[in-house]
Amino acid sequence: MPRTKTSILTDLSTGDLKRLLAARERIDVLEDEKRRLTAELAKVEKELAKLLAGGTTAGVGRRTVRKKTTVRKKKTVGRKKTVKAKAAGRKGTKKTVRKAAGKPTRKAPRRAAAGKVAGRVKLEDVVLGVLKKKGQPMAFKELYDAIVGGKLFKSKSKNFDNVLRRTLSTSKLVKRVSRGVYDAA
Repeated sequence: MPRTKTSILTDLSTGDLKRLLAARERIDVLEDEKRRLTAELAKVEKELAKLLAGGTTAGVGRRTVRKKTTVRKKKTVGRKKTVKAKAAGRKGTKKTVRKAAGKPTRKAPRRAAAGKVAGRVKLEDVVLGVLKKKGQPMAFKELYDAIVGGKLFKSKSKNFDNVLRRTLSTSKLVKRVSRGVYDAA
């Protein structure tokens, strides 16, 4: 059986009734503030829409904002120097020659020992080593397990098996004996 309003009020203490009354008064104040702010927000939105639509009396229409792009100019690599031309039959003529200013010359990369690329071991040589150690053709899965399980090659690739497949298919040191089976060339 549902309780009546009088039975609810009689069950509450005077302190509880005072707290409920204070809360109700605060709710009324906050609801009035909400109505006032909603009306003010509607006015602001209306004015903003009018300005964005280009209906201003000052003639300040809607602006479009573009992303700023910077254009870099190419710098001259060297400075010009005037030298005498040494062409046959042109004694005394001057020729403009561009001289490199402060730009370091490129050295040819040093050749690493066989099986290393700038201090790192090539995957192709690791595969060749595994195949020679086994002494017989190996399936791709066996090769993969031997390299990954033995931690013979360090790679940041998330799909190392794809890297290994690519190496096996393009290598001249490793030949494919049959589908998925490889041996040293």
